Amino acid sequence: MTTDTMAATRPVPAAGTKAIDLPKRGPSLVVQAKAPRTLDEVRANLQLAVELEHATLPAYLQAAYSLDDAKNGVIAGMIIDIAMQEMEHFCQAANILVAIGGRPAIDDPAFVPSYPGGLPKNIGTQPGQPEFIVHLRGFSLDQVENCFMVIEEPADPVDILDSAPRLAASDIKDNYRTIGEFYEDISKALGDLGNGVFSGTADGQVYGMFGIKPILSLADAQDAIARIVREGEGTPTSPEEGTEGGDDNGMAHYYSFYEIYKGRKIAKAPDGGWYFTDEVIPYDPTGVQTLIDDPKQADYAAGSVAAVQSEAFNTYYSNLLKALHQSFNGNPDKINDAIGLMFDLKIQAKMLMQLPMDGQPGKFCAPTWQYIP
Repeated sequence: MTTDTMAATRPVPAAGTKAIDLPKRGPSLVVQAKAPRTLDEVRANLQLAVELEHATLPAYLQAAYSLDDAKNGVIAGMIIDIAMQEMEHFCQAANILVAIGGRPAIDDPAFVPSYPGGLPKNIGTQPGQPEFIVHLRGFSLDQVENCFMVIEEPADPVDILDSAPRLAASDIKDNYRTIGEFYEDISKALGDLGNGVFSGTADGQVYGMFGIKPILSLADAQDAIARIVREGEGTPTSPEEGTEGGDDNGMAHYYSFYEIYKGRKIAKAPDGGWYFTDEVIPYDPTGVQTLIDDPKQADYAAGSVAAVQSEAFNTYYSNLLKALHQSFNGNPDKINDAIGLMFDLKIQAKMLMQLPMDGQPGKFCAPTWQYIP
């Protein structure tokens, strides 16, 4: 029995049981970035933040697109929702960069991650931990547990997972144990620099959709960063993405992936603990298209239908990046083109995923997410 088959047949926990049964490895990522002090250093880290938010999208969307909406629509919808929030975080980080006089660099081959690898070059593995590699794959429970949850993992999860020893900050000098810590240091550095580094206008920013607001001040920037961290990791007291008593209380990304992995929703009980509810998240392993891993354009024979369809996908993807670059570099109305191209990507991906892969019986073609100048 393969790992994926074993994962697919894991029993769903009973409703009412406490959610503590997934072992905790401790954060496997380390963000290798210097703590920013100067304005230029903050701009550099915000550019890295934009790259990081984008780098999650191919992996998350590849998994979502591989799911049959009729059989696994709930999971597909949950992952798409997470991806849309990552897009919001992308825009917020870019807006902060614009607000302090930076110019997000998006229309660039170096901006696009490659697989296996996947995350920007400064996101790596903690010393002593197994190497963390992102693969571009179709959906599997293994991909959720060992890739998506690792990316989103908070430093100190709410008491849903058993705790395990983790490296102290002193053991990873000049690095951050989680993406949240990386963002929090940007927020601190902005606070030290003060309101004077902000333009005070929304010129050149993108806002008005996905809940995105313009960044006019230090307070706006710090609020946006706090939201990015909260929506990805939750808070030290809650796995929900909203503030205490707020209106936006869906699960943070890490815990949404945990729910997908376990196959049941979680909720807070009167005793303060988090328990599995009656709501099951159905998963039908027959409703997943079996894709090739880490595809490249060169995998498809020149002139073949697969090659043409793959190149069409990459054209849409590259045009999306170009539209986003223009949106944050003087032409914010181009965001409308970017939004339209996001829908085109899904349609094109689904078409490509229907094509059998030559020489690999039972497997299908998949988008390669490569940049075309």
